[in-house]
Amino acid sequence: MLRPFGLTPQCGGLKSYVVMRAESERGTWVANVAIKQPADAGDRPADASDKPADASDKPADASDKPADAGDKPADAGDKPADASGETVVDVTDTAATLDAATPRVTDMRISPVWGSITALSIALLWLTAPSALWLLAFIGVIVLCHEAGHLIAARRAGMEPTEFFWGFGPEIVGFNVGRCRYGVKAIFLGGYVKLHGMTPSSVLPDGVEEAGTYRAASHGGRLATILAGPFVNLAMAIVSFFFLALLQGRGLLASVGASFEWLWLVISLTGVALWDLVAQISPYLGAVFDSSVEPPVRFMSPVAQATQTGAAVDAGLAASLQWFGILSAAIGIVNLLPLPPLDGAHALVAAWERITQAVTRDSSKTVDVRRLEPLAYVTIAFLVMLSLTALLFDVRDLIAA
Repeated sequence: MLRPFGLTPQCGGLKSYVVMRAESERGTWVANVAIKQPADAGDRPADASDKPADASDKPADASDKPADAGDKPADAGDKPADASGETVVDVTDTAATLDAATPRVTDMRISPVWGSITALSIALLWLTAPSALWLLAFIGVIVLCHEAGHLIAARRAGMEPTEFFWGFGPEIVGFNVGRCRYGVKAIFLGGYVKLHGMTPSSVLPDGVEEAGTYRAASHGGRLATILAGPFVNLAMAIVSFFFLALLQGRGLLASVGASFEWLWLVISLTGVALWDLVAQISPYLGAVFDSSVEPPVRFMSPVAQATQTGAAVDAGLAASLQWFGILSAAIGIVNLLPLPPLDGAHALVAAWERITQAVTRDSSKTVDVRRLEPLAYVTIAFLVMLSLTALLFDVRDLIAA
């Protein structure tokens, strides 16, 4: 069956393009039919009933009449009409093109069991510790935007992400759009975007093409993909501080300046705190095992962060914007540290590979990131230790009070 499904006039009024869809046993085809109009037709789209420019009062030939429903679409091998012809038909098999242009949602799955468990957990958390739920909401938005930055940059660099999820653990709801699966998982402690080929020797799963992997992209594309996440967090902090300054009655230019000022303040204070921790790690560990010793530097535990988040929400929009900006900036800064598995380490590897290949003029020079795995475990252990010791100091303060 041949039927029109779109009409787009071409500028100048010389032609109109009628897009026809033909459905047959061979599949779906699309034909772009260019119909020549009379010189005085203007920009009016050609109509199937229009006569040729040189036609007299006699009815048009059978060859001039439009194709009716029984006509088959022209084959790709048909030659276009000559200069005196009325119609040029260009038929292309666009089954794959249509799928790519209009991605569909497929394989949607919902887990009522895990959805109910998660909903019950959220309800209990709201009743017992609403400030913790507010912290999860703040962190959830920050991390979701962070991973979205990775996702968008990866696609612009030619990579094909296969998963984009908020949360970890069992899947509550998920669906496929194209080759990527999106959804929400049961444990709201972050999120992730999955890119294959993060190492030169990693084995690709079935259905993943080499051309869409991280390692197949240019070094510039890899660097942009990695840095997009932390930079999104820093941009979110600037936006939060900007609206905070507006709420405080500052002008537009003054608010822009204040937002960058406050961002730099968070960056500098975070950097100083991390440096003090490294430089005074022995006294810090001594304070862990001796309650009479005050630690040289303190970090906020998850409990303290939840308490601060609840207090900010209760204080109003201005305090919430300030705290949200601090959290977003801190997460962005920490992710830029050149320690695996943080984003800064991946960015350093991409830059080092590019410089090495340029100096040696050998594109086969790569970094074996598997050698960095022990350092990644050390980094994770350090971050966990930092959170636990911060919690220990907070508990001691509560007992002392």
